[in-house]
Amino acid sequence: MTETRVVRAVCGHDCPDQCSLRVTVADGRVLRVAGDPAHPFTDGWLCGKVQNYEERVHSPDRILTPLRRVGPKGEATFAPISWDEALTEIVARWRGVQRRYGGEALVGYAYSGHMGLINRNLPRALFHALGASQFQTGTVCDSAAEAGWTRAMGDTPGVDPETVVESDLVLCWGANLATTNVHMLPFVERARERGARLVVVDAARTRTARIADWHLMPRPGTDTALALGLMHVIVRDGLTDLDAVRATSIGLGRLIAEVLPAYDPLRVAAITGIEARQVERLADLYATAAAPFLRIGMGPSRHAGGATTIWSIALLASLVNSWGKPGGGAHMDSAKIWGWNYNALRRPDLLARATRTINHSLLGRALTEYDDPPVMALFVAANNPTVTCPESARVRAGLARGDLFTVVHDLFLTNTARYADIVLPATTALETDDLYRSYGTYYAQYADRSIDPICGARSNASLMSELADRFGIDDPLFSRSPREHLAALLADASGPTGALTVEELLTGDPIKLPWSVGVPLARFEAEDGLLPSWSEPPEDPRWPLQLLTGPGHFQAHTAYEGVDRLRRREGRPTCLLHPTDAEARGIRAGDEVTIANERGVVGLWAEIGDGVPVGTALVKTQRSRAAYRHGGPLNVLVGDDLTDFGAGATYQDTRVEVRRD
Repeated sequence: MTETRVVRAVCGHDCPDQCSLRVTVADGRVLRVAGDPAHPFTDGWLCGKVQNYEERVHSPDRILTPLRRVGPKGEATFAPISWDEALTEIVARWRGVQRRYGGEALVGYAYSGHMGLINRNLPRALFHALGASQFQTGTVCDSAAEAGWTRAMGDTPGVDPETVVESDLVLCWGANLATTNVHMLPFVERARERGARLVVVDAARTRTARIADWHLMPRPGTDTALALGLMHVIVRDGLTDLDAVRATSIGLGRLIAEVLPAYDPLRVAAITGIEARQVERLADLYATAAAPFLRIGMGPSRHAGGATTIWSIALLASLVNSWGKPGGGAHMDSAKIWGWNYNALRRPDLLARATRTINHSLLGRALTEYDDPPVMALFVAANNPTVTCPESARVRAGLARGDLFTVVHDLFLTNTARYADIVLPATTALETDDLYRSYGTYYAQYADRSIDPICGARSNASLMSELADRFGIDDPLFSRSPREHLAALLADASGPTGALTVEELLTGDPIKLPWSVGVPLARFEAEDGLLPSWSEPPEDPRWPLQLLTGPGHFQAHTAYEGVDRLRRREGRPTCLLHPTDAEARGIRAGDEVTIANERGVVGLWAEIGDGVPVGTALVKTQRSRAAYRHGGPLNVLVGDDLTDFGAGATYQDTRVEVRRD
């Protein structure tokens, strides 16, 4: 008789919620995935992307054996080989690169396709030991936002999102909770049942904006001006206790004297497209709330002044003295609270000498321009850079180099894997043992694998251990058990993380840190003397529209493309235009259109509506090239300029034109 079991697990996708799961398994198969009601935040239900997760685990599109390229790069012509053949070739090729060019010619990274602390961090140790170039991950996503928050709040993380139930005003700025942080919505709704209002500031009418009590839609990239305009009104109208603000801040006087006079409501209206009276209304509503909760998304940081945008928005919570009030304060993420000893897994001490660092957002440039030495070998795990990186045509051109040896470790034959010399089958999170920490809440949870790896697929951790052994790296790090990795992460852990124990983590229960935020020191003036301000972005008459991108509801990124049902639910990729822009171009809903600029073209279908400002072209989700009518992927249009600080990508600065085909 087949034994059916229900085991605990954790969703390993890049999402702030970090759902706790109940997985039904039998005969080495996942039969059903459900939410775990024992988790106080995720509360026993799952988003639409994960509720049928067995379809991803057992997708017919999964790679089941190592593959060697036998045709031109990019054409995905491969032949199956054994694991021994694949690893033998990888080690030989990497050693050859080291001998001829030195270790810096080797680049390896694993990113957010697997959020487990062991599987995400252990690859760094191997590449440190090999003397490889170091890879700065996160610049395609959160580095600018984190830098902006740090400039405002230092090392203080955001308030506990569960406390939003005590708020009387929830201001959700650039965060589409319904798509990217859906388990926070029930807490917001509980606050609304008690009389709270939900106000959304977003450059698009997102799913969250549609359910809000009030939605303000600034032009993309103008959020800094709006935040400073709110500050202008709050100070002008005496809506806050400035003496109390000064007691917990730096530089308020300079900001009031040197910056805020330039951001009166009329000028802010001209910049943002939001009427002056609405700027004044929002300032009054926010400043007079008893406990306003400010939820900040990372999307507004992805333009040239993006880090300053997050800095400016975050300061609003301090200006109205909302920190320390039940239900008040601000939250962007909770990453700063975690004090794990990450270096116990990353092992920077294994790097014999300092090597160069390659910015994730500049991967295409690194592959096509860097020399002394050039990049000659690339390893990619849990990421799809030909889709996610700026200048994706440049990334593809680099991967197409005949002298570049590329290894991709993934579940599916992604756009990036099509250019690989060797493709290795990876595991899902349900086939790994790992520890997870949320970046949207204050919970950590350990999970044993639900099933054994399918067809011999290997996790990042097991692959790194095998490669280390073949390279003769005998450091005990690479032979540790999961329990030993947990102990290493907790050794010398700081803050409330240091109070956790291996034993309580190994129970598999979601564990909440015993922590609460106080009143942080707000930095209206940066350590270098700079003050937040907004700068007019350059325009190009050739490309009159601003490209705005956001996550798709069922295809937030290509990690979900291996599930046919999710591809169908997301539908074909569309470009949303305001009716004014569509009429000027003779475009109707459903038309085949092309988005173009000097970098490339992307073919998709037109959607018409007032859910974006005039002058904006909205495309949701990042899809593989096959999803588009022609050209693509979307980031073929995006340049690789970096943000003001934080070295992040500037997706939202992309200028385009849309034409009917």
